[in-house]
Amino acid sequence: MASTPTARDRSRLAVAAVSGLTAIAAMSATGWLAGTAASTTQADQAPQSGQANQGRQGAQARAAWRTSHRAHPQRKDSSRSDREEEDVVLRQRPHRTHVTTRYVQGAPSAPVGSGGTVSQPVSQPVSHTPSAPAPQHSAPAPSSGS
Repeated sequence: MASTPTARDRSRLAVAAVSGLTAIAAMSATGWLAGTAASTTQADQAPQSGQANQGRQGAQARAAWRTSHRAHPQRKDSSRSDREEEDVVLRQRPHRTHVTTRYVQGAPSAPVGSGGTVSQPVSQPVSHTPSAPAPQHSAPAPSSGS
């Protein structure tokens, strides 16, 4: 039994509507799961925030100590380790760019769309040893025909 164009259009519209609703539901569920996970993680980290503030204050105190000791290098606190007194020196390192260009000659290309062939690579490169040059004989100059 053949369907009419109107029935076919209605079924296409119904499939599109169901697909769209499914996509919206999937995105909503993903967002809800991500939000739930974020709130759980935030609740787990809330007791640790006090420790983070103490750590931040300690880092600020160490930075202030280093700054004051840079300004007054003659004062040294023997209670600090040498590792904390060393400064990290950041600088641009030299670098080189190495480019290798290889020219490969191959067989004449096949017409587009005809496919191609796959062959095994040559295991040993062919080397040509130069032979002794052929002896050069001077030929007589061509005459003008006279």
